[in-house]
Amino acid sequence: MKYAVAAKPAVDALRAFNLWLKTDLSKRESDWRLGATNYAGKFRYALETGKSPAEVLAEAEAELKVTQDKMAKLAAPASIREALDRLAMQHTSPENYFAEARKDLAEATAFVREKNLVPLFDTSNLQVIETPEFMRGIYGVGGFNPAPALEPQLGAFFWITPIPGNWSRERIESKLREYNRYGLQQLVIHEAMPGHYVQFEYANRVQPQSRRLLRNICGNVPYVEGWAFYTQQLMTDEGYMNNDAGLRMTLYKQILRAIGNAILDIRLQTMGMTDDQAMDLMLNQTFQEREEAVAKLQRAKLSSAQLPTYFVGWKGWLQLRADYEKAKGSAFNLEDFHKRALEQSGVPLPVLERLLMAE
Repeated sequence: MKYAVAAKPAVDALRAFNLWLKTDLSKRESDWRLGATNYAGKFRYALETGKSPAEVLAEAEAELKVTQDKMAKLAAPASIREALDRLAMQHTSPENYFAEARKDLAEATAFVREKNLVPLFDTSNLQVIETPEFMRGIYGVGGFNPAPALEPQLGAFFWITPIPGNWSRERIESKLREYNRYGLQQLVIHEAMPGHYVQFEYANRVQPQSRRLLRNICGNVPYVEGWAFYTQQLMTDEGYMNNDAGLRMTLYKQILRAIGNAILDIRLQTMGMTDDQAMDLMLNQTFQEREEAVAKLQRAKLSSAQLPTYFVGWKGWLQLRADYEKAKGSAFNLEDFHKRALEQSGVPLPVLERLLMAE
């Protein structure tokens, strides 16, 4: 009865909103950019780090040069582009894309257990499936959909967006080059093991349920995306894939992508960055494949203040770990640090540091 009373006005409101989008908003001429003032307000609440867009942009642009220099050193005597091209050629086929991801997931899970990087729960609920069609505009490559907070026993889904059969050979090759042997491994780490899947499995065990719901529904995005991206560096630093230099090179490339995400979002939304400038940043400065860059530009126009969360969150998790290790000294244990941090679930990173230091 209570549901029926609440549902009708909610459904009516959604239908009215859809009608407004179709008959009113769609006929207006307006700029999709938020502008500096609106963006700064959204940025403040979306990231909750205390840093302004200008501060994050300055940090990202400084980190861009640092990472490019690391890549050049690792690639020598070849150029960065030549080294990445060699890695890009090591890719699977569209037909084997899913099977390769499932194999990578099994290997990553075994490595996490072997190295005791973070305590794992039973992982039998994790499934690899195609990204739902209606989500592919945002999740052009893949994503993760956790088990519901109040029913954690249900399935958790690692989405991989299939390569359309009607794409040209050039588009297919571009995507497979981006998600080559090493790129696909990094995707599996980020979205599933020990990235988002593990983080949400911990989130779904927070007690009491009221706290669990709050930290799931209102979870801090730099905490969530930062953890997943941090685990990419963690796995690489811990020697995953037998310390293969290709995985390290791909990590650097993905760091460049996270940096580019932040620059792209801030400059597009607040500084009038053009499509050509955005493509130049992605293709020539962060070495992304064209198919990846085209999808990212679309995503940037459909969202705002989300793309910087990877860079901000990654830097935040690294700083948190360094501060915690310094405070603990010889008593620091990496597995225990990860367990304690994940058990807090979804709080802003400055708050997480205070909670951990108070234990």
